[in-house]
Amino acid sequence: MSNAFAIAQNLERRERARVSSKAIARQSLAAKLRIGVGTFENLVRGRVKRIDAAIRDRLQALLVAELQAEIVRLTHELEVLRRSGTRLDNEQICEVEAHISKVRALLNGGAK
Repeated sequence: MSNAFAIAQNLERRERARVSSKAIARQSLAAKLRIGVGTFENLVRGRVKRIDAAIRDRLQALLVAELQAEIVRLTHELEVLRRSGTRLDNEQICEVEAHISKVRALLNGGAK
């Protein structure tokens, strides 16, 4: 259950960075998870005794989707920097590519 609690907090933090308020972030996430806002609030606060397997699965799927979208955004930003002529040293580029590859591998079940 602590895993679901951590995932819910992570999702809330990510959504909060995109929208203007915590309430809007919670409403958006609750809608994406197909649960009530109060249920999501209780989940984020750790005020639930048990979590339905379907909710846990939707939490994990939403986090994976968020991470995959972030990989796409970061890959695009790296490509834009390369094309714009911005000078990144080779070590920085290799480090960014290594991190992106590592995250992809983790999301694909550890396969490289």
